Amino acid sequence: MKSLLNPLAFAVAMALAAPAVLAQSEPPSTDAPEEAEAVTLDEVTVTGSNLRGIDLQEAQPITILDAEAIRQFGANTVGDLLKQVTETGGGTGNFSTANSGALQADAPAGTAGASLRGLGTSSTLTLVNGRRVAASSFANGSENFVDINAIPMAAIDRIEILTTGASAIYGADAVAGVINLVLRRDFEGLRLSGSYGDSSRGTDEGRYNANLVAGFARDRVRGMLIVDAYRRNALYDRDRDISAVEPRPSQQGIFPSFNDLDFAQDDIVEAACPPDQFGIGRFGEYCGVNRNAYTATDPQLETLGAYGTLSVDFADGLEYFAEVALQRNQSRADSAPAPWTEELVDFAHPGMPAELRQRFLALGFDTGALVGIGRFPDARTLEVTTRNWRLLNGLRGSAGRWDWETALSAARSESRQEAVAGIYNVERIRAGLLGELCASGATNCSPGSGGLWYDPFNGQAGNSAQVLDLVREQVPRDGTSTLYSWDGKLTGSLGTLGDRDIAWAFGAELRREEITDEPSPLATIDRSTGEVPVYGFGSTAVDAARTQWALFAETNLPVTDTFDVRLAARYDHYDDFGGDVNPSLGLRWRASDSVLLRGGWNTSFRAPSLAQVGAGTSLSSGALPCSTGSEFFTSFCGGFAGDDAYLSEIYGNPDLDAETSTAWYLGTVFNLGDRTTLTLDYWNFDQRDLVDIDPLELFRQALADPSLVYNARPRAGDPNQRVLLPGVIGIATRGGDIGDPVDDVQLQLINIGQQKTDGIDIGLEHQFNEGDWGRFKGYVDATWTRSFQRSESCSPNDTSTRRGAGACVDGQRLFERVGEFRYPEWLVNAGLAWSRGDWSARFWVNHVDGFYDDDELSNVPAGRRVSSWTTLNASINWDLDERQSLGLNIRNLADRDPPLALGSANNFDDYNHNSLGRYLTLSYVYRH
Repeated sequence: MKSLLNPLAFAVAMALAAPAVLAQSEPPSTDAPEEAEAVTLDEVTVTGSNLRGIDLQEAQPITILDAEAIRQFGANTVGDLLKQVTETGGGTGNFSTANSGALQADAPAGTAGASLRGLGTSSTLTLVNGRRVAASSFANGSENFVDINAIPMAAIDRIEILTTGASAIYGADAVAGVINLVLRRDFEGLRLSGSYGDSSRGTDEGRYNANLVAGFARDRVRGMLIVDAYRRNALYDRDRDISAVEPRPSQQGIFPSFNDLDFAQDDIVEAACPPDQFGIGRFGEYCGVNRNAYTATDPQLETLGAYGTLSVDFADGLEYFAEVALQRNQSRADSAPAPWTEELVDFAHPGMPAELRQRFLALGFDTGALVGIGRFPDARTLEVTTRNWRLLNGLRGSAGRWDWETALSAARSESRQEAVAGIYNVERIRAGLLGELCASGATNCSPGSGGLWYDPFNGQAGNSAQVLDLVREQVPRDGTSTLYSWDGKLTGSLGTLGDRDIAWAFGAELRREEITDEPSPLATIDRSTGEVPVYGFGSTAVDAARTQWALFAETNLPVTDTFDVRLAARYDHYDDFGGDVNPSLGLRWRASDSVLLRGGWNTSFRAPSLAQVGAGTSLSSGALPCSTGSEFFTSFCGGFAGDDAYLSEIYGNPDLDAETSTAWYLGTVFNLGDRTTLTLDYWNFDQRDLVDIDPLELFRQALADPSLVYNARPRAGDPNQRVLLPGVIGIATRGGDIGDPVDDVQLQLINIGQQKTDGIDIGLEHQFNEGDWGRFKGYVDATWTRSFQRSESCSPNDTSTRRGAGACVDGQRLFERVGEFRYPEWLVNAGLAWSRGDWSARFWVNHVDGFYDDDELSNVPAGRRVSSWTTLNASINWDLDERQSLGLNIRNLADRDPPLALGSANNFDDYNHNSLGRYLTLSYVYRH
């Protein structure tokens, strides 16, 4: 384990701490105005508590991005903004549009999800104004999540991030904490703004934003309207040198490989294959394809949203409040061309090159059909349109010493996905390869009698528009997610402790969630054939609903003037899953005017998401690790030293148990004078019974029970063959035996293992005295992850030398992820903010620690390191007059490429790094 502070983090911290320490010798100014970026929380509300009327700002670790920080960071989306918070980074918990595409393993196109501590979106509760909103209509794998791209940036007043568990306050799924997007409530006048940004690399990654904010305030009525439009052009892997060529080109190429399964012992490729794509692999010749030439790094995205508020004050302090939000997002995502495997091609095909025909004739083959393995010539391109709406109506008021609030809300997310290119119909392609495709789309014609040919030769460039129209499919997918909810809350004081009032909060919630995800029948298993009717297209089917209610209580016990205890408990009940109580305990002790100590403990109970309990059949893919030393090297791998890719079907499981979690933290806040604050917080999370799949355990079971191994497809003349039928858990190989190449794996979601992580958050902030040079504030936000362990099933016979592996005990082994691929040990953001008169600026550094590359892959040298990555950023804002202002934001000032990561298909870690390069954004604001 490395030392607590690596050299960069130590240097940054000391550089900013030094002025803070030196400043203590200066007499504090008594008339200096408040720092413009200082956060003044409403005394009666704070994320992480339902209590009102007491100051809980320092009672828990909370990070706040206020309006000034949002403006200076210059982010266009919530996801971009959250990258400035180290607690949301690391691992693969977060995902953005950079991780979206046409494959099942990809995130839904155009969406983004937020995660804390790398624990995943399903363990992080995302709220809007302290209340739940509908989940995305398309799940990310088996995880439901709130699409943070559905909230326009112009509507956000601040973001409050509670970085410890909060299930006793907000519900069972607040395992890792809460991200609360606080939207604007009141505004008077008119505000128009726009921005344009692009990279300095010469390709068009333009980002355009325009928004309007209008509001009014009368004696008793206030209203506001926000309209926001945003467009982002696509960035492709091919647009950057680092990602232009993938590290592991596919051996299924646009120039296919052919075999007769008899005379030709190895695959043969036509001579037209470009020399730089030709190679010899496990099965003979192949003509590789660089999939990165087709893939979008950041897909195109367009959003249009509107958000409105209305509040009316009645007599006796009664207030009616309402919110309405509308959003329409469109995204276009490109993935590599779809592969096809073991398709029969008529030896009399008119498009077959003469030289290829002659090679087979020389081997003695002269009739029947060849077997082809290849890939279609165009990218799989999806277009997704999502429409979201949310409506909330509520009342709040007071009764004596008690405040009350109640609200009804409804929210809905509807998505439509269509393939606009690159998806091909299996039945019609098979007919076309044999000359049996009819002009009507039927597949019962014959060559020479109206039968049309699909030409797989010469790079598949010779097909007519008529044939292409017949074999291509759009494969629509429709998803809907709906949330109806009611909540009521009562807060006030009841009783005393000494002469100090005891604050209480009581409440209840009721909500109904419904989600459907309906892929086209073309993207689901055809039960009569056991196949998917289109090539290389993942899908998820979900149909589930749930009613949940909760009761909760919270109190703050002021034991002394400097020590208080916060207690909370919540009972959540699910109509399909039963209920559970989650308690929490919080302690705060102000040891002196300069030192505050805080700590807390809580439990969580997370019922499986609707996408897990209501899952139908999800189509995905995987790879069996076949490196030398793998436990499967001499069995399923057949001595092949490389990953053996396969397709998979994943089934839901109504018998899943709930995930459970325990979290605790211990921290301190040092006020080192009037202008310097240092915070240190140790955090610890332990999750059990995680819901996931475990394909490797299925392979181990098959070694002990070979009846779990089936034929991949029926073969004529074999009366003893066993074919893997839909819905059956098992493994299908090409020959039906262990050691044959794996084609298909069918398994279901299960409760598996444990996940635990701990570390320290460090925050340092110093405000300089105002002088002729203006006001300055330096800050450091750092997260050190000491450990991130996740268990996997194992076998004592596994001789793998994989780093971070613990001992195999009772079939489970904990793997240490920190320092491994995509799990940096340190994340540091540090900067300096400045303001003087009409000018303000911010200069900041983002640092991601280095980690080992993914050397489980055969092309990655053992022990290879991915370098750390530090980027410099700056923004400057100028108020032209009382109504106008200009801003310039520059990300990655030095135009640094991300470090090379061979374990990623695009040669860099797109979870923790990006390939955008230097990016400049110019913005203009007009106020009236």
